[in-house]
Amino acid sequence: MLALIYLALAIYLGDLLCRRFYRFVSTPHCWSAAILVGTLLSTWFTYLARLAFAHTAEPLLWADLLFFVVVPSAIFWLSRKAPKVSTIAPRVPGSSTWDWITLGALFAAACVLLIGTLYVNRQGQLRLSATQTSDFASQLVIAQNFALGHNLPAEFAHYTSQRAPYQFPFYFQAGNLEFLGLNLAWSVDVLSVLGLTSLLALVMALGELLFNSRVVGRLGAALFFFHGSLWHLTSFLPSEYSHRAETWGFWKQTAFVNQRHLPFVVGIFLLVLIFLIDWYRLRSSAKSLLFSGLLVVAVPLWNASVLVNAAVALFCLLIAYGLWWLSKLKTPPVLGRVLAGALTACILAAGVIDLLAVYRSARMGVNYEREPLVRGLVFRNAEIYKLPASPPAGVAGKDLPKPPVTAFEGGPGGGKGQFDNPHGIAVDSAGNIFVADTGNGRIQKFSPNGTFVTSIATTDPHGIAIDRAGNIYVAEIGSKHHVQKLGPDGKLISEWAPGLYGPRKIAIGPDDSIYVVDSGDNRIVKLSPNGQVLASCGSAGTGDGQFRGVSSVAVDPTNKVYVADPMNSRIQVFDSNGKFLTRWSIPEWAQPLGFEDLAIDPDRGRLYASSAHMNTILVFDLQGNRLGTVTPMPPDKLEGPSALALAKGKLLVLNSGSARVCVIDLQNRVPHQPPPK
Repeated sequence: MLALIYLALAIYLGDLLCRRFYRFVSTPHCWSAAILVGTLLSTWFTYLARLAFAHTAEPLLWADLLFFVVVPSAIFWLSRKAPKVSTIAPRVPGSSTWDWITLGALFAAACVLLIGTLYVNRQGQLRLSATQTSDFASQLVIAQNFALGHNLPAEFAHYTSQRAPYQFPFYFQAGNLEFLGLNLAWSVDVLSVLGLTSLLALVMALGELLFNSRVVGRLGAALFFFHGSLWHLTSFLPSEYSHRAETWGFWKQTAFVNQRHLPFVVGIFLLVLIFLIDWYRLRSSAKSLLFSGLLVVAVPLWNASVLVNAAVALFCLLIAYGLWWLSKLKTPPVLGRVLAGALTACILAAGVIDLLAVYRSARMGVNYEREPLVRGLVFRNAEIYKLPASPPAGVAGKDLPKPPVTAFEGGPGGGKGQFDNPHGIAVDSAGNIFVADTGNGRIQKFSPNGTFVTSIATTDPHGIAIDRAGNIYVAEIGSKHHVQKLGPDGKLISEWAPGLYGPRKIAIGPDDSIYVVDSGDNRIVKLSPNGQVLASCGSAGTGDGQFRGVSSVAVDPTNKVYVADPMNSRIQVFDSNGKFLTRWSIPEWAQPLGFEDLAIDPDRGRLYASSAHMNTILVFDLQGNRLGTVTPMPPDKLEGPSALALAKGKLLVLNSGSARVCVIDLQNRVPHQPPPK
C-alpha cells in the first residue's frame, strides 16, 4: 500500500508540474507526461535524500519519510497556484473514443507481456523469461541491493568498474517500491507497464501533432508495439549498419522485456520533442524550455540506443502515415483502403507472432531467501531473490529440468554442481577443480572427474587461483573489493584490500607472487604471498601499458605477465615489474559479451584466450603468433566461455551461458586454422 501511495503522490506532483509548463494535445499525452516526469523527479528526490541520510542506520527509510512530508506539501502549494486556463487543447478534430480504445488494448497487451514474463507464482517462487537473463537478471540485482541498502554509491553488481550505471534510477525506484511493500516482480512490472504505456501514448500524441491525424497516431503506436516484423527491413542495409540496428535495441521485441528502463528514457525524449515542435510553432515561454532542459539533464542515459529507439518511433509513424495516405486514394475506388488495410493487418499480425514468441519463451525459477528489510516495522518481509545469469542452451517453451550434479553437466541453480553466474575456475596440484560460483556466493570443489566434493562459503567470489601449497586466493568483487587467502580446507587465513576497486581475476607466478586484475582502476597489482603490494602497472587509456576494461592476467614460467585488454582488442605483455614489453592485436575482441580470460600452457608453450561472443578459444604461441582455435569435440560446445584452467593435458572452460564446465583434450590436438581470406 505504501508503494502505491508513493507512486500516486509522484504522478500527481508530475501532473501539477507539467500543467504549469506544457500544453497537451490530448488527455493521454497529459497523463503520460505526469507519469514520466513524476517518476523521474521522485526517483532523484528519494535517491539524493538517501545520500543525505547515508550516515543513519536506515537511509532509505528516512528518505521515504522525507518524501511523504515534502511531496504532499508541494502538491498543496502547487494546487493553490494551478493554471487557470486549460492546458489540454486537442489540435485534431474528431472523437477521442478510438484513441482510448487503442491505448486500452495496448495497455492490456503490455500487461500480458511484461507481467507474464516476470512474476511470483503461487509457491512464492520468482519466475522470469529465459530471454531476460542475459542483461535483466543482473539489473534486478541492482534493485535488490538498493532495497537492502547495500548500494551506496550506485554500482552495477556484476560490473563494478561502472560506478554509476546509466539504468540505475529505474532499478533504484524498483528497489524503493520493494522496500515500501511490493515484491520484486511487482515493483519492476508496475514501473515497466507505466513506462511502456506512457511511451505508446506519446507516440500517439506525436503522430497527431506531426500529421494532424488521429488515425496516424493510433496506427503508429500500434506499429511501434507490434513492430517485430519491421526490424527485418535492416537486412536490406549494409552489413555494418544492419548489425548495429539489431544490436541497438527495440528492433527486436525482446527489448520490451529485457531492457525495461528504456521506455522511460525514450518517453522523456519524445515528451521534450513534442514540446519543441509545439514551442517552434507557438513560441511557448522560456520557462517551459528551461523545464525541458532540466528533464533532459535528469536522465543519465543518452546513447545510441535511445536515439535509435526514438527514430524507430518516428519510422513507425511514417509507415502509419503512408498507410493512411494510401487509404485516402480515390483512384481506383476502394482499392486504396483495401490495400492499406491488408498491409496493416499483415504487419500487425507478423508483429503479434513475433511478440508471442517472446512471451512463450522458457520460464526460469529463481531461488530466494526471506529477509526483513526494515527492523522494527512489521508491515511486511521482503523476498531476497538469487538470480541466475542465463538459461541453458536449447531450452524453449518449458520449465527447466532438474539439472545433474557434476561440474561437466552443471546447469543454473543453487544446488550441488549447479552454478549461478560463475566467473572463475582453478585446478590444484592434485587435479581437483574449483569453481567461483559468483551468484551463489560460494566456491565449489570437484574431484578431477567432476564429482562434487564440497562447497566453501564466501561473499562474492570472482577470480580464484591456487598456489603450490594448496592455498586458495579469491578476488571478491562485490561490496568488499578485497582478496581472500584461504587454506586448502577452505578456512580463512587473511584478507587484503590494498585500495582495489573491482578485483576480477588472479594469477600466481613461478615465484609465488600474486597478480590481481583491479578492473575498476584499470591496472594490475602484484602482491607477495602475505599481501604486501610489490608493484602496480596500468591506467585507463588506449596507449601502451594502458587498459580499457582489463579482464584477466596470466604469468608464464619466465615471469612474463600477459594481460587481457579486450575493449582495446589486444593482449599486452609486461615483465614482472610492470614494464611494458609488447602487445598482440585481437580484432575479434571489443565485443559486449563477457570478460575474456587467459591461461598459459607451459608444456606446449601456448597461451589460450577465450572469445565469449565467438564461443571459441584462441591459441597463440608465447611470441604472439596466432596458431588457430580450439573447441570441444562435438556434440559438446562452448556457450559464453568466462574462465580457463589447465589440468594434465586438458583445458577446462567455464561457460557462463550454460553454467557448466567443458573439457578440451589437448593431447595431440592441432589448433584449427581459419580459412584464408
